[in-house]
Parts: sequence; structure tokens; C-alpha cells
Amino acid sequence: MKSTKILSICGSPRKGNSEAIALKIQQLLKEKGVENEVVLLREKKINHCLGCVEYCNQKQECRIQDDMAEIMGKMEKVDGFVFISPNYFNMPTGLFKDFIDRCSIFFTANQLEQFRKKKAIVICVGAAAPEETDICTNNVVNNFCKIMEMQVVGQKSFQGNSELKGSCNDIFENNLNPNINKDLRRLVEALIS
Repeated sequence: MKSTKILSICGSPRKGNSEAIALKIQQLLKEKGVENEVVLLREKKINHCLGCVEYCNQKQECRIQDDMAEIMGKMEKVDGFVFISPNYFNMPTGLFKDFIDRCSIFFTANQLEQFRKKKAIVICVGAAAPEETDICTNNVVNNFCKIMEMQVVGQKSFQGNSELKGSCNDIFENNLNPNINKDLRRLVEALIS
């Protein structure tokens, strides 16, 4: 029997709520016997897309030499994804947006079919109420998953404090998300079922 592999992409520019959620999901997946790698985009060198479509369209590859090639290679080998980003002006962070933009080579090179059977969960964290933060997940990250032909099987927004005051575990301690552990377990179940 093939083992399941999940890749988590965390778009936070700092250690905080989004990373804490990514690590909690990693723990929950490990309990289920599922392999999970967490990619912290802040630790990677990902340049902006240069819009050099003449090159991409002809060569069917990206000319930029950075860590994105490694991440895209991992994306091709896994069964599913966890996408996590803080909410910046109802959008994911610039780091996460650069990641999205650079994934365009999958579209340009007509390689989307490989993602059709891959599941994804989308999580967003913001200082605003979750229903406001949902705009980030619904509009931007879900649209990315749709274009990539992934199956979004769950999404959730959580409310965090923008000032962590030394607690990188604030999202679990701030009493703003009383059902966070239950919600994360539900998302994990949807991802691996």
C-alpha cells in the first residue's frame, strides 16, 4: 500500500500563528501515519515572477534559478497540500503570492493534470474576525487551487493577535478560537480520507 505524503506551505514572514498551526497539523498527520513536510517560505529564496512568458511558453520551464524549483519538485511527488498564510489586506502575504505566481509554470507547461487527484486544505490567520479573514482564503488561495485543478476539501480561518508578545503559540492560547483543535482534526480527516 502506498503511503500518503502531504506538503505544507506556510507563507508567514515570521515564526508565529501560521507556523504553530502548520506544526500542529504535522503532529496530527504523524498520529495518522502520514508523512508531512512543512516548507516555511520565509526560509527559502523565491524571486518574483519576471513575466518572461516568451521564455516560459517556448522552453516550458522557468528560467529563474532559486528554491522554487525544489518546492515544485516536492509538489509533484505528494498526494496533498496544506496551504497556510496570514491575511494581509484580504490577501496572502507577499511570500505566498510569489509562491503562487511562480507556480504558473505548471499552467504554462500544461502540467496541471498531475494535480487533479491531489487534495488541499486552506488555512488563513488574521487579526480580524474569521468571517472577514475568509475573504483571503476564498478569493485568492482557493482560486489558486482551482486553477491548479486541486480539490479543496476544507478551509478555515482563525483569529490571532498581531502582536504575539513572545508567544509563538498564541493562536492556541488566545481564547479567540475555542474549537481550533477540533477544527484542525476535522481538516486533517478531510485531507487524508
